Amino acid sequence: MQILLIKDIDHVGKKGDSRKVTEGYARNFLFPRSLAVPFTPGSQRNLKLVEVSWKRKELKEKEAVKLMAEKIEGLSIRITKKAGDKGRLFGSVTSAEIADAILAASRITIDKKDLVVDHIKELGQHDVVVRFSGEVKATIKVVVLPDVETPASV
Repeated sequence: MQILLIKDIDHVGKKGDSRKVTEGYARNFLFPRSLAVPFTPGSQRNLKLVEVSWKRKELKEKEAVKLMAEKIEGLSIRITKKAGDKGRLFGSVTSAEIADAILAASRITIDKKDLVVDHIKELGQHDVVVRFSGEVKATIKVVVLPDVETPASV
C-alpha cells in the first residue's frame, strides 16, 4: 500500500515521503496514530501546500536544538553512588539519573532515550553523548563520586 508520511518515522522515512508499506502496518499502526495518510493525488497536493510551513517550523526547531546543544556541550555533572573498595558501584548510573542531573545543572530537559550511555559501573569520569536529532549531538562529562555516608550519632 502506498502512503504519504505526515511525521518522521524511524526505519520508514521522513515527513512528506511517499513509501510502500504493508496494508496491516498502515491500517493498524500508521493511520490510527495520524502518522501517515493513504497516497492519493489529492493528498499529494495538500502536502505541497503544507510543506512550506513544515520547513519553516523545522528550521526554527533546528535552531533551538543547536542552542540547547551548545549550552550543554562540555557540561560536567557529578553523581554520587554507593561503591565498593575497588571503585565498583553497587548497581549502575542510569540514563534517568543523568537526565535529572542535566536538568538540575542546566535547566534543560533531556529525554533519557536521547542519551547514549555505556554501562557506568565504576567511579570516575565518563563521556556521555546527548543525541538531540540526527545531526545535532553534544558530549557531556559525568563524574561518578563515592557516596560518603556520615556515621549515625549514638
